[in-house]
Amino acid sequence: MKSIKNEGPAHCPHHCEPFDVEYWSIIRADQDPDLKTAAMGGELNLVQCPDCGTFFHHDGNLIYFDAPEELLVFVFSEKDRANEKELRERMQHDYELIKNTILKELHMDYPPVCVFGLDGLKQILQEEEHYSFESEAVAASAAAQGFALARLKPSYAREHHFPYYVPVIAGGKTPNDYAVAASKVLKGGLNSKLLRNFEDQMSQEGVSAPLTI
Repeated sequence: MKSIKNEGPAHCPHHCEPFDVEYWSIIRADQDPDLKTAAMGGELNLVQCPDCGTFFHHDGNLIYFDAPEELLVFVFSEKDRANEKELRERMQHDYELIKNTILKELHMDYPPVCVFGLDGLKQILQEEEHYSFESEAVAASAAAQGFALARLKPSYAREHHFPYYVPVIAGGKTPNDYAVAASKVLKGGLNSKLLRNFEDQMSQEGVSAPLTI
């Protein structure tokens, strides 16, 4: 699946005459990082009315996909929010179709995300950036203390509010081994809510070892 542009009418918020524009309907963020940057900066699908000069976002449906980060987002038009139940059902149908056809080789095993409007997508990407920055801080602190690193499965880490990278004791495989390593890194002065949550969860009785890649 590649990034795709469509053509369709744009409707100025000042009720000027509709005009045709090109807009992105599918974004493959891992292949086109500039489009991810545009989405985060509020520039994605930004158009200008030829009559009054007003800038506004084309309010069309969009699929945002980042394979390495296991992030698939269905962005629906803000004006369709009242139809959320039906749209979520359609999203699930489209997800199954995409997963079993054009993206079959990826063996996707994580659920899609649904938002309304480009601001919803922007918020998700900003949260992802925060996760990435904190995860990089965890990785740097762990490496400075001599720990090896394990990369968690991104969708698993996101679901459980864990950092994408966690320290691991050499030869360690059990949840307690991960908890001990995380505790030592935190005691070394790192302030990370994500790693502290990971330590707490891995310390629980009967918990499974984290999913790594």
